Amino acid sequence: MPIVPTKIKLAAGNNTLSIVWSDGHLSVYPYRYLRDKCPCATCAQSGPSSPMEAGPFPILGQKPLRPERAELVGRYALQIYWNDGHSSGIYSFPYLRELCPCAECAGSQAGEEAAPRAS
Repeated sequence: MPIVPTKIKLAAGNNTLSIVWSDGHLSVYPYRYLRDKCPCATCAQSGPSSPMEAGPFPILGQKPLRPERAELVGRYALQIYWNDGHSSGIYSFPYLRELCPCAECAGSQAGEEAAPRAS
């Protein structure tokens, strides 16, 4: 049975999005991290996004990056609408789980990369 989100919280605090997975794991993603990992064709070709352009009133500063909303795409992905106008990235659930930045997942991903592959 695939591991899927059971709860997604768009504003989890400290500029993060959180996902509770069906196996009980909690993933907490900083907004900038997710935006930089956008899987759309444009972002995949150009690399991480640059900080948002300064507005017409630079003394007021720029708004911090955040998602305006998110929608489920079928039963397999999440589409995030960012306040920088970008919304074409569709984050599949397996991709989001792979992106989990927690120490436990980072350790298991490092172990997978270091493991020799059978020929």
